[in-house]
Amino acid sequence: MSRRVAIVFDREFGDRLAALVMRTPVWIVESAPNRTAASEAWSRATEWPHISVTVFRPPEDLKQLLSQIGRPQRLDVIGMPLTEHAREALSAAGFTKIAETNEGFRAS
Repeated sequence: MSRRVAIVFDREFGDRLAALVMRTPVWIVESAPNRTAASEAWSRATEWPHISVTVFRPPEDLKQLLSQIGRPQRLDVIGMPLTEHAREALSAAGFTKIAETNEGFRAS
């Protein structure tokens, strides 16, 4: 499991994915712009094998998505507010440090 993973809930993230996948594995929500960007990232992965992108359908529960991702040391969430439900899901997954960011939140 990677030490760091980003989860993107922003359906219009698209073009910004190229820079993010160079730094960390990314799980990105299904949408036309995101699917196009993911396809481009997968093509780039032939030259940059560390690139990892997973496209997902919005889960009904953040706990469900976290169980699929595993347990990274750090989780960067983009495009989702830090709600009490999100805090509970993160705590249940073993994250102890949770902080809001400009685009969402970070947990470790």
